[in-house]
Amino acid sequence: MTGFYSLSKKAIFFAFLGLTLVQCKKEKTAVVVDEIQETAVSGTTSIWVEESVFPVVEDVNRVFESEYDKATIHLEKKSEAEILKAIFEGHTQIAVLPRTLDADELARFQGKVNPKITHFASDAVVFITNAAHKDSLIDYQEALHTLQDKKSDKKLMLVFDNVNSSVVRQFKTDAGITDFPKENVYFLPTTQEVIAYVEQNQNAVGVIGLDWLLQPTAELAKHLEQIKVLSVKNPKDGKYYKPSQNNIAEGTYPIIRKLYVLDFQGKTGLGTGFASYIAGPKGQRIILKSGLVPFRVPPREIIVTDEKLK
Repeated sequence: MTGFYSLSKKAIFFAFLGLTLVQCKKEKTAVVVDEIQETAVSGTTSIWVEESVFPVVEDVNRVFESEYDKATIHLEKKSEAEILKAIFEGHTQIAVLPRTLDADELARFQGKVNPKITHFASDAVVFITNAAHKDSLIDYQEALHTLQDKKSDKKLMLVFDNVNSSVVRQFKTDAGITDFPKENVYFLPTTQEVIAYVEQNQNAVGVIGLDWLLQPTAELAKHLEQIKVLSVKNPKDGKYYKPSQNNIAEGTYPIIRKLYVLDFQGKTGLGTGFASYIAGPKGQRIILKSGLVPFRVPPREIIVTDEKLK
């Protein structure tokens, strides 16, 4: 009986010791994960992405994180105005925008940090309508006349993705106005809602970024069956062009935007790593496959074999 009692005490001791070691191991593992140093390919950070170009950035980030398993990047979908405000107030250090910063904006960082700005692709602003809409062509100047509240043969009903979006800012700039008219212009919170609205309203003309049409979510793809993309008149030659990858690359489509990664970290961190990746060979192949135009077209690798050598 004494031997059994002694054996039981030993069993309890080793069981307790085993649980303690397991717990210590878990705690140690947690500490190691939390203490991953941020480098170009490791650590954790957030990138604020302009809503109209979110899908392609999400695609690149998914591949980037799968290749570098110690890197975690949280993508935040925001409007252009929200991103710029956060950058200037120091609430975010890495962003993706369909524009760079102008001289006055860059002057805000003089003596503080030297921003790294990386051009990685070009996309387009597109006009969409209900599939039953009578027109398949649109004159960009007529759209601007609607915003300028000028008399025009066609008074368009324009629906934008967000009052603070990059698309709205570009149209204001091109129209030379600071505010849109109260009639014939509408704003919805997201691109998905613009597409859904156009699907239900034959007279509406939606204005969105091309990326959402090229890489729609499963839910969004259902709506696209009832949507058509309009060809836009190029004022230089008077011809109408679709927002195809080829037309964007050749510059014949008239409303093209350049996409940038803006890094204000002031060090070699995940911002540097992500910018290098999206502008590098692998990232550029993802851009090319998406249907947008990469900053640098990746070379095609052709393997030539000689059957006689076999």
